[in-house]
Amino acid sequence: MLYTFFFVFFSDRNTSEQQQQINSTTTATCNYTACNSQRIACSSNLDCDCFSLTSNSNIGICASTIFSCASVVRCNMDNVTCSIDSTICVNSTRCGQPICYPLAMANKQICPPKTVTTTTTTLRTTTTVHTTSTTKSTAKVTTTTQKSTTTTKKLTATTTQKPTTTTKISTTTSTSTGWFSTGNMTYARWFHTASVLSNGKVLVAGGYNYGGTLNSAELYNVLTGTWATTGNMTNAREYHTASVLSNGKVLVTGGQNGAVVLDSAELYDPSTGTWTTTGNMINARDGHTASVLSNGKVLVTGGGIYSGPLKSAELYDPSTGTWTTTGNMINARSGPTASVLSNGKVLVTGGYGNSYLNSAELYDSSTGTWTATVTGGASSSGILNSTELYDPSTGTWTTTDSMTNARNLHTASILSNGKVLVTGGNSYGSSLNSAEMYDPSISTWTATSNMNNARAYHAASVLTNGKVLVTGGRNDTIFLNSAELY
Repeated sequence: MLYTFFFVFFSDRNTSEQQQQINSTTTATCNYTACNSQRIACSSNLDCDCFSLTSNSNIGICASTIFSCASVVRCNMDNVTCSIDSTICVNSTRCGQPICYPLAMANKQICPPKTVTTTTTTLRTTTTVHTTSTTKSTAKVTTTTQKSTTTTKKLTATTTQKPTTTTKISTTTSTSTGWFSTGNMTYARWFHTASVLSNGKVLVAGGYNYGGTLNSAELYNVLTGTWATTGNMTNAREYHTASVLSNGKVLVTGGQNGAVVLDSAELYDPSTGTWTTTGNMINARDGHTASVLSNGKVLVTGGGIYSGPLKSAELYDPSTGTWTTTGNMINARSGPTASVLSNGKVLVTGGYGNSYLNSAELYDSSTGTWTATVTGGASSSGILNSTELYDPSTGTWTTTDSMTNARNLHTASILSNGKVLVTGGNSYGSSLNSAEMYDPSISTWTATSNMNNARAYHAASVLTNGKVLVTGGRNDTIFLNSAELY
């Protein structure tokens, strides 16, 4: 009996603590039981859904469903608390576990409460009166001759005798698409990084502009569309990488500072807005890749734009703040791309060795080894518009529809609908403002609206509300501080 009493008391306390996290003024809440059993939407924004609190399944937050399970952190082992500030522990069927959801993305501005539709009926009444005398006119009744028809006039918006229905509809979302300007960054920059934090904000760090390599960093607020400076990095750097760790911190590695290639790494803490140094990499590198593995470690590969291509790879352990070597790649590469596949392996493609590379290889984190995979096409010559698809189940590449424009130094972003948005870049000496969309279901590219500014060397981030934030870059010889949303 005593055990039962303490169990109930502990559950009530957790429920109270979770409810205290919710700001009734700004946070969109919902009745999970009603939403789930009666299939009632919690918001007029159809991209929002009700997530139940882990301590009380009847209470929930109405929040955006446009997020990757890889971008959120699991709740603490008590399945109630979170180690990351400004997040709340909720149940997630899609992620298959309780997750720490950023309260900023359960905001009424993003997920406005669904307006209840009300219906009012206005009737026009007509009365026929037979009379044998003339009466004095009134404001409501006008009588003419014998057997005349007297009509009662009532102020109404309707003009027919049939009952009419007036429905009040609250419009809360816009169906317009395209590019919209948003607040400018404090500093113009290119070769910077942009990271979507667990609180929904975007951290932009480092890069280069007229004044040289930058150590400054700033935050974009999705709700207000404004930028605010945050703590400076310890080292100025460009051509570096930035990775959001499972604990919510951001790991920045390597890059260039003038003619110096860096081996240093540092961590940004969103809860304090400050940077702290962590263990140095084994090799100095720039133009490399960094991939967060399923075990929480970070794999850094290749690089060497300034010092020469590298084939080495190393692993960062956030729990110890140290680096260890892992298997070398088969080919040295600077400026490659790396993608973490659904099976946990890492696919590294292209880059520059002694020449431009079309080879690709796979890293297996369970063995720490690399294997070559099949590639298609010849070595690149000129700027390309070709695209190809990799099938992890067969390890093969196949060509697909070509882009509308040949481009390099562009960005590619996977949208919540599965399509791929490609923006800007450079084409034979000129920066592009064009954008296009790849549809995997029909394997075709279609042009979409142009950006407000032509830009290359920029960054693109898919926000938790599904929009894409493009920042900075260079328009031919002009460094940009502008930002825009798609």
